[in-house]
Amino acid sequence: MTASPTPPDTDTVFRATDLALGYGATPVIHGLSAQIQHAEIVALIGPNGAGKTTLLRALAGDLAPHSGGLTFRGQAITTMNRRLRAQAIAYVPPTLDLLSAMAVTEFVGLGRTPYLLGGRRWQATDQSAVAYGLRVMDLEAFADRNIHELSEGEKHRAMIALALAQEPDVLLLDEPTAHLDIKHAWQTMELVSELHRTRGMTIVLTTHDLNLAAEFADRLFLLADNRLHAAGPASEVLVARTLSAVYGYPIQVWTDPDQKVRRVFPLRR
Repeated sequence: MTASPTPPDTDTVFRATDLALGYGATPVIHGLSAQIQHAEIVALIGPNGAGKTTLLRALAGDLAPHSGGLTFRGQAITTMNRRLRAQAIAYVPPTLDLLSAMAVTEFVGLGRTPYLLGGRRWQATDQSAVAYGLRVMDLEAFADRNIHELSEGEKHRAMIALALAQEPDVLLLDEPTAHLDIKHAWQTMELVSELHRTRGMTIVLTTHDLNLAAEFADRLFLLADNRLHAAGPASEVLVARTLSAVYGYPIQVWTDPDQKVRRVFPLRR
């Protein structure tokens, strides 16, 4: 009897197997094996230099592994067609060097580039995607402003708007709340949660704000000592003894009795 073929694993978006990543001869991360599932929010946390951005860049396909495997929906991510990868995965870096002056709406329109290759002209669907990005990132009032005239926080929101105009299935955010005030930081994370809920979008982000990670992420990946130190829900990863050891500083963790969410804060020595 011939065995039936194994059905494709449609729920697994990213799969890392004994993954090693780095920029020189010495890996920044090694021995990492993990999966990221469809329509979940994963927060990459850990001290400076732990490899959070390195892993995010690898998920974007911008950094080839030293060794091990990294697949996107079953295909080695570095072998994917670049245009199709750009349509499926949007990566928002923490900062962006803007080389030319342009209006904010033009900048956000760059998110449509993967759809305009091959001679396709700008269409109503492209304009609608740009308008959506501007609206949800609260940038409509800045649409005609020069991108160079914006504050750092406003530029960062424009970068996220560009990624949303890309209409990706996966959104990779490197420090999405950097440079943002409390209002826009929480609005950004509420938007992330809304995209996850209504659009089934898979979202991976890096953050130093452990309380935001606990509030919004389904799972946390704690990177430390060149490896994946812990992975799971906030209740399993945000443990005082673990965090104090990893960060090298006394940290207190408690559970908010009303919202049932982990809260983290450092202790004065």
